[in-house]
Amino acid sequence: MVVSRSDVTEAVSTSEAHSVGNAVDLVRRDIEARWAALLNDKITAVRGGRRQLQQLGGTVQSVLMEFAEQASRGTLTEEEAKITARTWINELTLGHPRYAAIYDANGRVIASGDRRWIGEDLTSLTDFKGRPLAQAMYDESRALGRGFAMYRKPEPPSLAQAEGSHDKDRTPGETRYAYFGYFAQWDWVVVVSDSVQDVIDQVEMRRHQMNTALRETLSELTLARSGCMFILADDGGMVAPPPSATGLEDGVDRRTGLTLKQTLQGITASERPERLDYDDGESRWIIEAVRFKPLGWTLAAVVPQSDFTAPAMVLLHRQALIFGGTLLLALLFAWMFAIRIVRPLEQLTGYARQLPQQDLTTIATVPDHIAALPRQRRDEVGRLAASFLFMNRRLRENIGRLMQEASTRERYESELNIARLIQTGLLPAPPDADTTFNGTDLYALMLPAKEVGGDLYDYFMLPDGRVCIAIGDSSDKGVPAALFMAITRTLIRATAEDETDPARMLQRINNRLAENNPNMMFVTLLLGVLDLKDGSLSWANAGHPPPAIIDAQGRARLLTGRSGPACGVIENTVYRPLAARLDSGEVLVGYTDGVIEAAGADGGLYGERRLLTRLQRPAGSSAALALGIVEDLKHYAAGAEQSDDITLIVIRRP
Repeated sequence: MVVSRSDVTEAVSTSEAHSVGNAVDLVRRDIEARWAALLNDKITAVRGGRRQLQQLGGTVQSVLMEFAEQASRGTLTEEEAKITARTWINELTLGHPRYAAIYDANGRVIASGDRRWIGEDLTSLTDFKGRPLAQAMYDESRALGRGFAMYRKPEPPSLAQAEGSHDKDRTPGETRYAYFGYFAQWDWVVVVSDSVQDVIDQVEMRRHQMNTALRETLSELTLARSGCMFILADDGGMVAPPPSATGLEDGVDRRTGLTLKQTLQGITASERPERLDYDDGESRWIIEAVRFKPLGWTLAAVVPQSDFTAPAMVLLHRQALIFGGTLLLALLFAWMFAIRIVRPLEQLTGYARQLPQQDLTTIATVPDHIAALPRQRRDEVGRLAASFLFMNRRLRENIGRLMQEASTRERYESELNIARLIQTGLLPAPPDADTTFNGTDLYALMLPAKEVGGDLYDYFMLPDGRVCIAIGDSSDKGVPAALFMAITRTLIRATAEDETDPARMLQRINNRLAENNPNMMFVTLLLGVLDLKDGSLSWANAGHPPPAIIDAQGRARLLTGRSGPACGVIENTVYRPLAARLDSGEVLVGYTDGVIEAAGADGGLYGERRLLTRLQRPAGSSAALALGIVEDLKHYAAGAEQSDDITLIVIRRP
């Protein structure tokens, strides 16, 4: 009797402890995955918002530059150009609650998409760091070219003093973040502002959904016969409380005088669960707990010790009654009963020991003699066998769900890889080492930051024997930018069929992109037409980084000049043609902002100066030069994640 009780207790305790540990580990991993997804969504939303604000700010500055150039060319007086620019800002609609504004060196708003702020003085407004917002961003954008700040936007003073104002769009004390860009021509600061409330609401909604899902999951989970799992927060609140019938929340350990919450607050942030013994006077509980530090949660699995000892105690009592008869009958029936009891228990013990070693991702294969026990035995052994089978089935179901989720993620990744192959097929095939256009060495490459990118390049021969080259960068990232890139490349090819002047080609492409563009997407574009005979280069630049030329002596310089803003922003924009010459042996290098804005380990940008220095190193072929730049970028980034698409096109005249 003692041996049987010991074996059953040991087998049940070992199996249940392993099962409880597995359950705690699975739930902890589920919480980690949910928390990681929540953080990733928050980071992605903030970074995406900043990139959008920066892109919109760049667009606004490009348009202001166009107005300034009109004034410098004499098309408008400087005052007329400023008035036109302010009027354009006042009428610019970016979608509530986002808007653009301009303030001068004195901190006064001179133009704003939110017209309530026109004429207001910003000198008293501070950012979240306590700095004077207007002056700090004026100094930072003037020194660095741009800046970002978060601040709390009050009511405009002029409206706050008005009585009876019930403007439903006004949100006193609204938290916002903004991009600040310095416009040196007129000593203005360009602001593109947006509310952070959407990000806050989204994170809070996801966290509430995560808490709700965990409560529902844990409320349906039963450990052993009557155990449960719950989650305790550091502030003492129950994220997922235990069943009220257990009385765990109100009990006190009679040995230490501590409540269950106080006992669990001593758990360290270890990946392996800690085992505790808790006795509230009515029941003794075995607890396995692990702390999840990022959320300040303690995940605890509690199982009554009676769940481990009950089968053995029932067996002991039954055997004692049998031995209460006559000695002869006791000996006879004890022998028969021992055979009947011990064998199933040994079978269950062996099955329980083998269960942790099985592959839980396959279909359950239960021995026939174990599967028949719940039907054959209506006693504790049958219920114990049924508990083992139920535990086995639930574990396999949970593992199956996890495998299905992993398969779904793999399918999404496969679809994105197919999209990347399709996008790569739209670009000109990578040239072989000896591929030339009438002796001209040409090479191009694109390295998307995500599975698909928004950069583009193209090169093809025109009917008159000249070479047309193009390189561009679509706004945004991912699939939308890739679709916009495909449309732009198609328009370039279609326009080149009956137009060879780059400036007029840009004008036609811009009109087609801007005529139906509800999402305000745009593309910076550089078009060039190179005469291979005399080296004359006709080109036009729509808001794209300037190309570089390497002369025969290895010196590198940037081609200056801007034809107009990015394509897709303003319809009917007239682009100014530009001209240059590519002498024999000289190299033309086009690139996107993913090259010069690549971030290093210290947070600094690669920059045009480092690019020009790299271009002056002997490289041999165009392919070697482009690949050398990519290697230098990887060395500079020092393993940091690529934040933007990288595209290069290199052409060397023989």
